[in-house]
Amino acid sequence: MSNFKQKLLIYFAALSASTLLMSNLAAIKLWDFFGIAVDGGIVVFPLTYILGDLIVEFYGKKTAKDIIWAGFLVNIIAMIVFYAVIALPAYKEWKMQEAYADVLGFTPRIIVASLMAYICSNLFNNHLFIRLKNSPNIFSRSFIARALGSSAFAHLVDSAIFETIAFIGVLPFMDFLTQALFAYLLGMGFEIILSPLEAFIANKLRGRLHETI
Repeated sequence: MSNFKQKLLIYFAALSASTLLMSNLAAIKLWDFFGIAVDGGIVVFPLTYILGDLIVEFYGKKTAKDIIWAGFLVNIIAMIVFYAVIALPAYKEWKMQEAYADVLGFTPRIIVASLMAYICSNLFNNHLFIRLKNSPNIFSRSFIARALGSSAFAHLVDSAIFETIAFIGVLPFMDFLTQALFAYLLGMGFEIILSPLEAFIANKLRGRLHETI
């Protein structure tokens, strides 16, 4: 592996883990979209698919799988650290204990939903990406076609798992369906909007990596 490709992998791995953590932190904020409660993590989470597509494209399925599990581990450690810090006795002059606990004391149900959705949807995304890449059609010739094609199904897996674990029985059933459908459409929408940038990055990296072989 060339020096550039090795350095690039380090950045990809760090960004992949951090975007999941940012997504979980952002998910604490619920914003109002014409009466639909949407978690803030939807703004960041599509980036995990983009990073995953780039990693599996240039480094293969095995490396992409290892990075997914590494990101999962980072978020488990972060969760343990946050709960440990919350449990520490607060200094008497520090008045932000309640706010700190509210923001970083993730609801266990949300944590399980987020991490299970991340693992399942990203592993499925990478598997489907490779299948599309090896198929004798437009997906084998176009990076962005297989990236969006795999994401279209992976986002379904993500929305189904996250929304079911996090909100089934909490929201009225029709509200639950509305939120799940909206989360899927919004996640795909963000990725489609970013797809030209994703294709540009992939083309630039492909040229650079060929130069360094």
